[in-house]
Amino acid sequence: MEIGLSTASYFQKMQIEDAILNIGAHGVRVCEVFLNTFSEYEPSFVELLAERLTQANVRVFSVHPMSMQFEPQLFSIHPRQRQDALDLYERVLAAGKRLGAQCYVMHGPARLFGGVKNIELARIAPIFVDLAERASGYGIQLTLENVSWCVFNEPEFGARLQELTNGAIKHTLDVKQAVRSGHDPMDYIRAVGEQIVNVHLCDATQLPSGGVRYDMPGFGEYDFEAMFNLLGKKGFTGPAFIEVYSDMYSEIPVLYDSLARINEIVSRSCYGKTTY
Repeated sequence: MEIGLSTASYFQKMQIEDAILNIGAHGVRVCEVFLNTFSEYEPSFVELLAERLTQANVRVFSVHPMSMQFEPQLFSIHPRQRQDALDLYERVLAAGKRLGAQCYVMHGPARLFGGVKNIELARIAPIFVDLAERASGYGIQLTLENVSWCVFNEPEFGARLQELTNGAIKHTLDVKQAVRSGHDPMDYIRAVGEQIVNVHLCDATQLPSGGVRYDMPGFGEYDFEAMFNLLGKKGFTGPAFIEVYSDMYSEIPVLYDSLARINEIVSRSCYGKTTY
């Protein structure tokens, strides 16, 4: 298993184009590119990123836009809303293709305050299939990420979506979002593990109060070795990315200390052995 970094981890610490150079300077060869806003979907900016990636000798595995800017409207019942959102979606797909990305990380519809209408699975499952087919046209896999405040916040949702789409949808597993949803990340692996192609890493420590403290990967108490072993049993062969909130660490070197700790855990897991 290859461990990389998401540029999202540099949010407000370093601009994305500079983060790519920083990642490469530390010998990390794979990243996830998080596009923060509409101007970063523009072809001229994407060309800058492509130049920086070449300069840094870093490849892009996945592209991840700021989801609330347009993704909920991809599932709208209003045709103009949906068309405008589709135009933005395809701009991001075009950016991903130019950067060499294999995956698009999607949050999908939100469940904010439980008041969102028209996100019944029977209605939106065919939309997911359509979006996956559009992504495929750019040579990219659509992956739906588990997110506590979005439609895929329970493992069972993923299992039902797989049934209704005949396995057409892949998934990104996000550790911190699983914990925020009240689940062990391995619950999602058990539900949809064969369809997971991308992983976001964050650590979590259970507190005596019953709450959770989120930590840099390898700094907390989560059993990543067991999680990696279960991913291996499900056939996962993709990379995993340190994707944390930037206020979780003080200085950039902490990111690379975290990466070193995770690589050491990977070496003890099934991925550090010849077979799994």
